[in-house]
Amino acid sequence: MARPCECRGSSGKSGSRGEKGRAGISLRPGDPVSRQREHAQQSPRGAGTGFEQKKGSRVSRQSATLKGMFVGRKDGILERFAAEVRPVVEITEWQTDPSRGYGAIRSAPPPVVFVDLADDPFTRLNLASRIVKAAPSTLVFTVCSTKSPDLILEAFRVGVADFLVWPGDEGQAGTAVRRAVEKLGARRSKGEVYSIFSMKGGQGVTTVALNLVDHIRQLTGEKVLLFDLNLYAGQAGTFLDTGAAYTPFDLQRDLKRLDQDLLFSSLLKHERGFYLLPCPEEISDADRIARDDVARMLEVLTTFMHYIVLDLPHDFSGKTLAALEASDAVLLVFQQDLAAVKLTLRVLQFFDESGYGKDKVRLVLNRYNQKAYLDVEDLSKVLHQPVFGTLDNDYDGVMESLTKGKTVDMVVENSPFNVQVRALAGRLTGVPVVEPLKPFWRRTIERCLPGSNGKR
Repeated sequence: MARPCECRGSSGKSGSRGEKGRAGISLRPGDPVSRQREHAQQSPRGAGTGFEQKKGSRVSRQSATLKGMFVGRKDGILERFAAEVRPVVEITEWQTDPSRGYGAIRSAPPPVVFVDLADDPFTRLNLASRIVKAAPSTLVFTVCSTKSPDLILEAFRVGVADFLVWPGDEGQAGTAVRRAVEKLGARRSKGEVYSIFSMKGGQGVTTVALNLVDHIRQLTGEKVLLFDLNLYAGQAGTFLDTGAAYTPFDLQRDLKRLDQDLLFSSLLKHERGFYLLPCPEEISDADRIARDDVARMLEVLTTFMHYIVLDLPHDFSGKTLAALEASDAVLLVFQQDLAAVKLTLRVLQFFDESGYGKDKVRLVLNRYNQKAYLDVEDLSKVLHQPVFGTLDNDYDGVMESLTKGKTVDMVVENSPFNVQVRALAGRLTGVPVVEPLKPFWRRTIERCLPGSNGKR
C-alpha cells in the first residue's frame, strides 16, 4: 500500500513552473460550401494524428499540465494546495456541492479529481468510491487535514490514487500527485476518433465505415465503436442487419448519468466484437441533438472507447462540424467521376480554410477502377494532396456482404476491397498487417502465370 502523502502549504510560493498546408483558398461568394464557413472553428485536434505509431504507443494529446476538479470547500488553505499541485494538475473547477460535483464528473470525467474529506470523511469516501466506479479513467485523490489510519485504509480500499494530508510539508503534495500520475498513467490519451465523410452521396461512406471498424477491432482487439451520425436515416444498422435498441438519442438522454456499466450494457455489441450506435429505424428528428450535444457525446465516449469511427451525413451542419473538429483523422471518401472530384476539391478548400491540415484530412479513393480516365497520380495533382488509400471496385463481394447483413471480411475474406480496408485500418492505428500465407498450390500456380515474374 502506498504511503499517504503528508504536506504543508508554502507561504505565498505556488511552485508554478509557468503558465500555461496550405495557404487559405477563397471560395466563390454564394458557394454552398462557403456559406457554411461561419460555422467552422479552428480544430483543437488538427495537428498530428500519429498514424505511424504502433499499437499501445499512441502519444498522449494531454498537455504537460492536466486539468482537474476539486470537490469540497474552497478557502485559503485549499487554494494554497491548488498552487502546490499546479505544476502537475491545474484545478480548473471547484464544486462545493458534492452532488453537483458527482453529476459533472459522470457527464464529462476530468483526468484528475480531488475529494475533500473535511466535513464528513466517511460520506466523502463513499463519494470517492462512486467516482472511481463511474469514471475509471480518472485519478481520484482524497485530501484530509488529519492522518487517520482508518481513513487511509478505507481510502485505498475504495481505489483512490493517494491519500493526501494537507497542510503538510512543502512540496510533498505535488510530488505525490506527480508520482501517481506517472505510475497510473493519467496522461494516457483518450480514444482515437476517425470520421468517414463525403459531401456527395453514393460514395460508399457507410460501407467503408462499417468495414473499417470491423478491421480495427480485429487488428487491435480493443474497444471500438461505430457511431452513425446520419440521424435522419442512417443505414449502418440496416447494412449490418441489427436492431436499434440504443441510439444517439438515448445516449443524449443518458449523458448526465452515464458510466462504464450503463454504456456497455446499453450499446449493441456486434458478433465481431465492435460496438454499434445506430440511428433509429424510423426517420427521426435530428434537430433534437445539437452541435454541443455531439461534442459532449464524443468527449464522454473517448473516455471509454479506444477507437470511434463516425459515419457522417453529407452536409456541413453544426453536428457534422462538431464531429469533424473532434476527429483525429477525417477520411474524405470520393470516386473517380468528375462531379465527385470537383466537389472533393471544394471540400478540401473548405477544410483548409477551417484549419484542417493534410495530416488530419486523408483522401480515400473508393471503387477504384484502373481503367478510369483519371488515375491516382492525376487525382493527387488535381486535389493537391496524395491519395491516402485506394479501395477496389469489388461490387460482387460488397453486395454479397450487404445482402447477408455482414462485413465483407465475414463473407469474402479474399476480396480486394477487404484486403485494402484492412491495410487502411493498419495505417490508421499503426498496427502492422500480416497477410495470411496463401496455400502452396496457389502460390505455385501464380508463379507460373504469364507476367508474374515469380513474384505474385
